[in-house]
Amino acid sequence: MFDDLRSYLSHLEKVGQLLRVEEEVDTKFEIAAGIRKTSDIRGPALLFERVKGFPGWRVLGGLFATRKLIALGLGIPEDQLLERYLTLEEERIPPEMVKSGPVKEVCWKGDELDLYRLPMVIHSEKDCGPYITIGVQIGKDPDTGFRNVSIHRMLLLGKDRLSLWAPPDHHLGRMILKAEEKGRGLEVATAIGVEPAIIIGSQAKVPFGVDEFYVAGGLRGAPVKLTGCETIDVEVPASSEIVIEGVTVPGERVPDGPYGEYPGCYSEAKQAPVVKVTAITMRQNPIYQTALTGMPVTENHTLIEYANAAVIYREVKKISPEVRAVYVTPGGTFRHHVVVSIKKRHEEEARNVILALLSLGIGLKQVTIVDEDIDVHDPLQVEWALSTRMQPDKDIVIIPRLACSTLDPSVPVARTTAGWGIDATAPMNDFERFKKVNIPGVEKVKYL
Repeated sequence: MFDDLRSYLSHLEKVGQLLRVEEEVDTKFEIAAGIRKTSDIRGPALLFERVKGFPGWRVLGGLFATRKLIALGLGIPEDQLLERYLTLEEERIPPEMVKSGPVKEVCWKGDELDLYRLPMVIHSEKDCGPYITIGVQIGKDPDTGFRNVSIHRMLLLGKDRLSLWAPPDHHLGRMILKAEEKGRGLEVATAIGVEPAIIIGSQAKVPFGVDEFYVAGGLRGAPVKLTGCETIDVEVPASSEIVIEGVTVPGERVPDGPYGEYPGCYSEAKQAPVVKVTAITMRQNPIYQTALTGMPVTENHTLIEYANAAVIYREVKKISPEVRAVYVTPGGTFRHHVVVSIKKRHEEEARNVILALLSLGIGLKQVTIVDEDIDVHDPLQVEWALSTRMQPDKDIVIIPRLACSTLDPSVPVARTTAGWGIDATAPMNDFERFKKVNIPGVEKVKYL
């Protein structure tokens, strides 16, 4: 695998998946516009070499804009992504502590601290300010000391202050609240510009208390090398481009938003914890990395797609062992809508799957179950199944008031949604009547 971000970028350049942008770009909208376009055309990652007002800085964007880039980061073919994600919880390698690393080459403390010297990006038209969007936060549970590795947006508030939008039902958000209950802040480090296995591992849906650095180690087949921070008791990837060290301020909250979020709409201002920055370390000539979210599909969506699909697949398999395929759809932001094909052995098996998935709490709003002869990735076939194998009065299940992690603007109460499921499977005892029309010999036609 890759030792650091730079070795991965070198690999992408060799395979034609990295474009160096030589023209000068502005951190306000122009970098995000490039990422939006490359996401839309399924193009390469972008390394902006000249950033207006930030001489010497380079900004990386769109590193995970496509499934192909995710697969390259894991060193596997694209069609093996779900299979690889399904092993995330089983293959874990503990990290290795080292005394120092490239991230220690430059250190800002005291009067040198100035977040305005970093080329933070304003992404969307109505965003309230510059955000760190793909910084990896590392914190430790106040009770157990277990590490959590996750990604949450951070709004620039001042020279040494950032917001940290980590909701209370997320692992890091719980840890912040637990620290506040003890009358103190939570020490949090934010690593920007790390190797792909760390980013991808941070998105694994593992239980609270599981250190995602172990998951990243399993992904890369070797330990992640960690080094201690300068001012807080937290370990960070030694080869990070930049690390921001800080402590949350107990009880302090600030408005964070509006912000262009993953459903493709703007989130309203939310009360977010505040981080007081205590040090910034970095490599010489660092690369600042940003990521775009908004209308699907962007890298925010691709990073979560197979993490969610793996959770759903495991849950379906408990109920319907002959699950054939799972597809979280792009229109559902790879979070809210899923299509599942099964080989059912009981007439009502699909209903059990629907109820199980809606209760997962990961944000699912619509679950569609189809037979094994339907390609879940083909919207025409799925719609055909809805048209010919489903009656709304008996095959739709609606469940009100479900707690879930969602930024869906249609919900009546924050992080609460209704869910619905559609059983678009044909009756077991009369399946012949619902079979697709078949024309023999199509595969033998050679003149087209």
